[in-house]
Amino acid sequence: MSKQITAKEISEIIGGELKGNPEIAIVAVASLKDAGPDSISFLGNRKYKSQVAGSQAGIVIVGKDYDEEPKDGRALIFCDNPDVAFSKAIMCFAPEPIKFEPGIHPAAVVHETATIGEGAHIGANAVIDEGASIGKNSVIGAGVYIGHFSKVGDDCLFYANVSVRERCVIGNRVIIHSGTTIGSDGYGFAPGPQGIIKLPQVGIVQLDDDVEIGANCSIDRARFGKTWLKQGVKLDNIVHIAHNVVVGEFSMLIGQCGIAGSTTIGRGVIVAAQAGINGHITLGDGCKVAGTSGVVKSVPPGAEVVGTPAESPKNFIKRISMPKKVQRMTDKIKNLELAIEELKAKINA
Repeated sequence: MSKQITAKEISEIIGGELKGNPEIAIVAVASLKDAGPDSISFLGNRKYKSQVAGSQAGIVIVGKDYDEEPKDGRALIFCDNPDVAFSKAIMCFAPEPIKFEPGIHPAAVVHETATIGEGAHIGANAVIDEGASIGKNSVIGAGVYIGHFSKVGDDCLFYANVSVRERCVIGNRVIIHSGTTIGSDGYGFAPGPQGIIKLPQVGIVQLDDDVEIGANCSIDRARFGKTWLKQGVKLDNIVHIAHNVVVGEFSMLIGQCGIAGSTTIGRGVIVAAQAGINGHITLGDGCKVAGTSGVVKSVPPGAEVVGTPAESPKNFIKRISMPKKVQRMTDKIKNLELAIEELKAKINA
């Protein structure tokens, strides 16, 4: 039998204010479109308010500014942040998390000079190289490579096939998803008369506490010094960070964006999908870069930019609307010229 939870129980779990039937029981979570009478859903954005009326969901989590009453026999739960509250509801029906037993798998290769902390899990075919250290209760998944003299903190979770190259430093509670490489060489080359010369990349990558890196990301080691992601930074999948980039605390970099070398990104910055950031510039604290934008110069704190080259939304709209305005003016001028010619003809007659 599926797990059942009443509206009253859910409201207590997520800390919301319940209106409607407190005894309605749910067995699943679903979108507003797909939900049935035994499902719970949520309204994350007021512009989709009409979907609540058309939904069959038994319970809907809404914001405190929602101004409709629940349907007969159903319930609404009012919360400050419906998205976060819905995540708590999801966990009521989620399967048990995978448990990784402490210990070293027989198929793992751990160098005799490596240090493995108490309670750590080293998966099948993982390689822990010379002088590397793994912190307490960290999980190193199957096929993960931890390079020479790299340090991994406590309570980290590295999914299968992550690579951390030599001398990199990883903090506590860091999550890295499959296919990501930490500490690949930065793109350093100098063209010359005898061909392209590779410039040594001898720095490291440092990831501070509570960083999470998505799948198939590449974070290049510094040419010298360090490429540095500070506390709480979150990367989506397929993000590239070049050498000597610094990303400030709690910034968010979304899928397929790229950050060129020696750029400094401030605290709480959002770089949206497929945006490209030029090298050797600064994005100030709290600024936002729209998806597919190309940022070629520094952005002040708190600013929002869009387009290529990136500019303020006001200037962007003004620029893209200019051709239409020019066309309208051209048409008016042509009409005025025709009117003038007609007047001249009448005068001459």
